Amino acid sequence: MSRHTALITGASSGIGKAFAQYYAATGFDLVLVGRDVEQLNVVRDEVVAIGASCKICIADLSESDGVASVLELCPRPDVVVANAGVTVAGRVGTREWAQLEQMSYLLGVGVAQLLEGLVPAMTQRGSGDILIVSSIASLITMPNSAMYAASKSFVTAYGRSLAAETERFGVRVCVLCPGYVHTNLHERAGLSHLEKQVPGWMWISSDTVVQAGIKGLRRKKIVVVPGRVYRSVRPFMNSRAAQRIWRQLTKRH
Repeated sequence: MSRHTALITGASSGIGKAFAQYYAATGFDLVLVGRDVEQLNVVRDEVVAIGASCKICIADLSESDGVASVLELCPRPDVVVANAGVTVAGRVGTREWAQLEQMSYLLGVGVAQLLEGLVPAMTQRGSGDILIVSSIASLITMPNSAMYAASKSFVTAYGRSLAAETERFGVRVCVLCPGYVHTNLHERAGLSHLEKQVPGWMWISSDTVVQAGIKGLRRKKIVVVPGRVYRSVRPFMNSRAAQRIWRQLTKRH
């Protein structure tokens, strides 16, 4: 029997790397997608040491050509982890539109384009797992991150509808909506101050996100918020008091 294949985008670090390690340890072969060839090679060496075979795909998924290259390399994966992402923060009108447009495609339409190309083979086969890494920003109000929240809301809504459409074909879809995760995402976005200012109890690990996603698939939960703290406070996060506290915690000093 041939081994199953997991396609993971944004696999060079953080959540993507953690998913790569998980699927390698559970017997999958991997296709890892990212822009940082050096870091992808590091992850490839790690998963090969675990026993997986691994291909890497250097692609910019903020452009349709990048998505097309992934579809060409890996048209029939058994698992897709759509994790590639960036974050862009700033008041309305303070960011270059081209930057916001790239982010919006990467986080939203590009994910849909990738899955539109991959899901038909899954439904025809009668099996497949899809994990979409969205954000808690798709569920709550996010001042100073309006475009980021809108892009994540797009992909969360897409994932919900995709799950309803494909369930009868044996395809499982889980949309993960984490809060603050210990990755290099915020540092790359120039938001490293958040590591110091946001309390430790609001941060979770990449492994926590992976575990929540795998459990969500098994339980056929479509939208999952990783971390007990976030699940507990989620109903109150759109309140005026919570929004006021959040703005104080995240503003630059």
